[in-house]
Amino acid sequence: MSYKIYLYDTETDCIGSGNLSSVYIQTQLEAAAGDDVEVHISSVGGSAFDAIAIYDLFKKYPGKVTTYIDALAASAASVVAMGGRKVIMSKYALLMIHKPMVGTGGNADELLKDVQMLNVVQERLAQIYMDKSGLDGITVNSMINSVTWMTADQALDLGFIDQIEDYQTEITNSAY
Repeated sequence: MSYKIYLYDTETDCIGSGNLSSVYIQTQLEAAAGDDVEVHISSVGGSAFDAIAIYDLFKKYPGKVTTYIDALAASAASVVAMGGRKVIMSKYALLMIHKPMVGTGGNADELLKDVQMLNVVQERLAQIYMDKSGLDGITVNSMINSVTWMTADQALDLGFIDQIEDYQTEITNSAY
């Protein structure tokens, strides 16, 4: 039986805070003690840096990590999803990637430093997507630059996920 972790946004938490922070995920993985882990994701995203830290935690974890995109893995949550050895997406879910963002202020020199930092962060995020999908840098960066929303079928065709989770509802007639 697998240890389950749920990364579902709340009214106050998203990737990088509360039960969706890298510190919390580290404690959950320690509690899993090497057992296989299922990570269920439904998140609009959050901190790119925490997402990369969680991705790294999953990749270094000794047990098998399977990530499930249950409804939405957008922005930083898409990076977290890529950390699974196997990535499974609900046929109803969406995956979204885009350029990293920062809320900033300051003079021209400070803003230029932020632009340079954002470009470096995008390079790192693009590499994670390239490593998972096998797509080239030009294709991935084009997807990032244009804000790309993917259905499960599109994500599978592009190599971002490994499997689509399909639910077959059993229909019964109560008259019998």
